[in-house]
Amino acid sequence: MKFEFSGLQLAAVGVAAPAAVLLGLNQFSKKYKVAPEDTPPRGAYPGDDLLPYPDDQVMVSNVATEIDAPPEKVWPLINQLGQNKAGFYSFWNFEHLASFRIYNTYEPQERWQDTKVGDWVFYGDQGVGHEIKLHEPGKYIVGCSDTGNPPTQQGAVAWLPHGCKEYGWTWGFFLEPLDGGKRTRMVQRNTVYVEVENKIQMAIVVGLIWGWSSGVMSTRMADVIKAIAEGKKFIDF
Repeated sequence: MKFEFSGLQLAAVGVAAPAAVLLGLNQFSKKYKVAPEDTPPRGAYPGDDLLPYPDDQVMVSNVATEIDAPPEKVWPLINQLGQNKAGFYSFWNFEHLASFRIYNTYEPQERWQDTKVGDWVFYGDQGVGHEIKLHEPGKYIVGCSDTGNPPTQQGAVAWLPHGCKEYGWTWGFFLEPLDGGKRTRMVQRNTVYVEVENKIQMAIVVGLIWGWSSGVMSTRMADVIKAIAEGKKFIDF
């Protein structure tokens, strides 16, 4: 039996397929997302004050993952994040499509455990990334990038998305012991400041840039870190 499709049907499939993928990823991004009403307000975590802007102009988001492993199993994994280190344990195919040449290493490496305050964590070849501002071994790491306070490190770039006047964010990892230290609650916390020309640009920045990175990609990262720390297998893609 031979099936023939009209141009309209083929066009519909061409639209429906990527739409279905985006819908699926949107649902996936909610896996560990902390509801806005349950997200601790700005000031509740170290590093919340790194962006020098009023509270009502800074957005806050949490992704929280419970891991059946102690903090000492999780810490080496988050301590070696970076393009020139272990990568970000996320969807490397998407990262490559966005011209971020990232290759993940899924085991702790002693040579990458020298992270310290002042280091620039590169996201890709373009120099975009964040500066380590707070580093408490075994407990938390907080990085920051802010166009209002550009980095001084060689090759480092404070990313300014098209259409934005100012753009700043913090990205923190916090390890909270559970069950007497036998398990871990890993919190990825973002604070974001965006100054744009109009509300449409704000929607684009928040929905496509911040929403994608702190939603889909961070959820995948949490899945992989959880699997590695628990000694479980996962699919690499």
